[in-house]
Amino acid sequence: MTTHVERARTRVAREREEVGAKREAYDRFRSRVESIPSQTTATGAGDTLVSSSGGTAARPIREAFTGTIAPTCEDRPTDELLAAELSEEIATALATGGASTALCRAVRSETDQRRAELAAMDRALDAEAKSLARATETVEPVREWLIEENETPLSARGFEELRTCHERLAELRADCDALVADRQDQLGRTTGVGGRAGLRHRDLQCYLYEGFPVDHPVLVTATRLDGLCAECQRAVRDHLVRRV
Repeated sequence: MTTHVERARTRVAREREEVGAKREAYDRFRSRVESIPSQTTATGAGDTLVSSSGGTAARPIREAFTGTIAPTCEDRPTDELLAAELSEEIATALATGGASTALCRAVRSETDQRRAELAAMDRALDAEAKSLARATETVEPVREWLIEENETPLSARGFEELRTCHERLAELRADCDALVADRQDQLGRTTGVGGRAGLRHRDLQCYLYEGFPVDHPVLVTATRLDGLCAECQRAVRDHLVRRV
């Protein structure tokens, strides 16, 4: 049976691939924009996003975008993607004006900001992957122990075996409690890159696990396993009391 934690790890792995592809796309786009000459005029058009040279002058930027970033996005019209990725103002300027000095500068600035945001997302996803790996190291032994121990009825066990079982369950419950504390600490953190972008892990979780059957896959799994261990402890304790 696939656990919520395993599904979360699959989701994070897929997201890391997508973010990695988009980071590479932005890097290529930034390099291509850097090589595009800006349009300036004696009237100072270079100081505005929209130059007087017409929309065709901005075509190299649009072509660079469609050849690098657009393929990593959902299937939508180019102008919508430009607005979503680089801002409404830049999208409008690229549709109606030329590649003014100000426009090229704005595109580079927005591109660098998006690269910083993607770098922060990449680091946050790496931290999430490590957190999920730690969760698996706790969850799987608990699951496996419960499954294996369930094969032998309590009535068939001796007093010492029952006592050992009770102690082991206490250890497993402590592991679950430690996992919950570790996870809550992780959710309270923020990952940033160079002061340009930051991402709260609590917000990342809301985004990552939207559509999952549970909002907090690690916390729910740890809590449920702890509950199962508690039930088993009560059952073992009842048998111990009868043997005294």
